[in-house]
Amino acid sequence: MPRARSGPVNAAAALRALLQLLPVYSAEAAAQKRRLLDALADARFDRARQLTDLQRAVCFLSAFPDDAGVHRAARRLAPGFAARVARLPKAQRLLLDDSGMAGTRTRHVYAAPAARWMQARFPSAADVDWQAENAADAVAALVVPLLDPMEAEHADLATAPALRRWLAQARSGAVGTDLAWLLAQAAAGRARGEFDARFDAAEVPLAWRLDDRAGITGNALRVPVAYRQAGMRRTSGDARAAIAAPMDVRLLSRREAARLLDVWRAALWSRTRTVFQIEQPNLDECWLADFGCGVQFAAIGVAPERRGALEATYGHLLLANGMPIGYGGFTALFAQVNTGINVFPEYRGSEAAFAFAQALRAMHALTGNARFIVNPYQFGAGNDEALQSGAYWFYYRLSFRSARPEVRALADREFARLRAERGYRVPIATLRKLAACDLVLDLTDDAQAQFFDEAWLPRLAAGITAAIAREGVASRAEALQRLSQRMAGVLGIELSRWSAVERKGFAQFAPILAQIDDLAAWPHAERAALAQTVRARWAPQERGFVTRMRASERLRHALGVAAMK
Repeated sequence: MPRARSGPVNAAAALRALLQLLPVYSAEAAAQKRRLLDALADARFDRARQLTDLQRAVCFLSAFPDDAGVHRAARRLAPGFAARVARLPKAQRLLLDDSGMAGTRTRHVYAAPAARWMQARFPSAADVDWQAENAADAVAALVVPLLDPMEAEHADLATAPALRRWLAQARSGAVGTDLAWLLAQAAAGRARGEFDARFDAAEVPLAWRLDDRAGITGNALRVPVAYRQAGMRRTSGDARAAIAAPMDVRLLSRREAARLLDVWRAALWSRTRTVFQIEQPNLDECWLADFGCGVQFAAIGVAPERRGALEATYGHLLLANGMPIGYGGFTALFAQVNTGINVFPEYRGSEAAFAFAQALRAMHALTGNARFIVNPYQFGAGNDEALQSGAYWFYYRLSFRSARPEVRALADREFARLRAERGYRVPIATLRKLAACDLVLDLTDDAQAQFFDEAWLPRLAAGITAAIAREGVASRAEALQRLSQRMAGVLGIELSRWSAVERKGFAQFAPILAQIDDLAAWPHAERAALAQTVRARWAPQERGFVTRMRASERLRHALGVAAMK
């Protein structure tokens, strides 16, 4: 049967009707969604906002389809956005830059791993954004260290046109972009690390032209499709007990992790977003949990050589039928986890709250934590998007409560008013007051007793400076080496038996341990256990370190005392 065709007016009306139907689930709604999607397949739009709305509908119904027919109809529309964008008037096309839509450009300052991934995955699609004001200075900062002394004396790199002419000559007709040539100058090993540091410091602006694979309607993990005739699932009952319930979390193979990571990176980088963990990922530690109805949770750790000392950090991604619907990170520190969630706009109004509650459950399964913490930025402090979306109430409904009693009392009053007064909206000024402190969710009655105040971390950082300085030598590198050897002796560690990564990691940990005044007086068994905990910090997987730290009550107490000195 041929698809129905719609004129501009009918297409706009069909799109409005489809948006209203997105959260409605019934046999009648499914049939109507299929008809509307078919009607929109060949529709033409001349406004950027209409394509944004159509993209939302396609994404939502790909992730949360009523049935196979709705899913097929949504996926038929997914590959066509680049062509739809090309038909827009130029002024409307430009409004879609940085939206993640196929056929648009994403303009952003990306880290070197992101630039290298774009070049490998989408050759010629990403290049230096020469329209950016700082492009010439940024590229010159990378080119100048490559020059022969005589080139450096006479080459004209003062302006963007002159720099581009020099690059064209230096490339000598080589196929590819300016970005590809720049990245090719970074050799493997230490030289690549030095180049990446220069690249990041230069803040090179890039422009990435998104095709239908990279655009957010086409970027999805291939998984079996699940349908939901019963609609969205909601959180209910005792949130604390539900989150603490056991859950299976599976360690992915490196191949599975790499395939997932490609989708993860495209989802964030096409929208000019990122998390550190996907820039420096550990493919040996990528976990997956299944929440049913096609919804999954993935978590990935950081490569051992890029980890810090105390906090184990993971990126997380929520997917529905392979479509990335939200992302964030979580950091384990002793018995607590600091986390948060960003739901992509296309999926607001879905079961994001249920999925995040299950994500907390998966985090608990991985870490065994007793407390969850959400920092104020996630729900409004310096974050206008979070204020406008009322993100505070997203966490409040999941049983998170403000850490300070007076803020908690204000939230309780406002929430009672929200429930009592139809149409009431909490003023932005009040939401800013609610973002004055952390939100916490305790899973056990003794969680507060196991709390490690994150305000102590800057004090411990200052203590690192003092500990190294106390070694009394001018060279900081030599002082750190002496300190590492001395602390290794206190813990009974033979560093020569540790790997290079472990030795480098211990050098980060040693100035922290040096702040514990009575460490040498700890029983031998406790110092030996601490040595194993420190070594686990740089193992292929961080989960063992997380487990050991959670049980390290004496270390937690000792570092708290050190921070308060």
